[in-house]
Amino acid sequence: GPNPVALKPIGRSPAYAPSLKRKEDDVGGSRNKPGIARLFGGGNSDMKAKVAQLEYELENERAHASELGGKLRAVEGELAKVKDSLDLYKGRCKEQEKEIFKLEKKNEETQRGFDTGMAVAKKQIKYLEELLEEEKRKNQ
Repeated sequence: GPNPVALKPIGRSPAYAPSLKRKEDDVGGSRNKPGIARLFGGGNSDMKAKVAQLEYELENERAHASELGGKLRAVEGELAKVKDSLDLYKGRCKEQEKEIFKLEKKNEETQRGFDTGMAVAKKQIKYLEELLEEEKRKNQ
């Protein structure tokens, strides 16, 4: 028949054997970890470190986002002020355009008045020159 094979006893592997040291003596944090866990990077301590690092990064990102949110609110406030000023200046510009139009109209009227006055003055000068010429001819 078949040869009997020596079987290992059923139970826990020596790699999983509990440590005989007390927990208070465990200063390094990984001495009491099972052997297999030590072979694959120290078990929970690396995972906890990674979680702590990610939580730290998350808090930094939240703080940064909060800071950016504050800056955004400040910039939006400034933008609202600028828009208010823009509306104010638009109103002022419309008033100034009306004022400029009035002044241009007045200037045209003044210019027309001046041109008319100048035309009258030229006619008068011409008339006086003609009178002077006539007097000169009479006196010769």
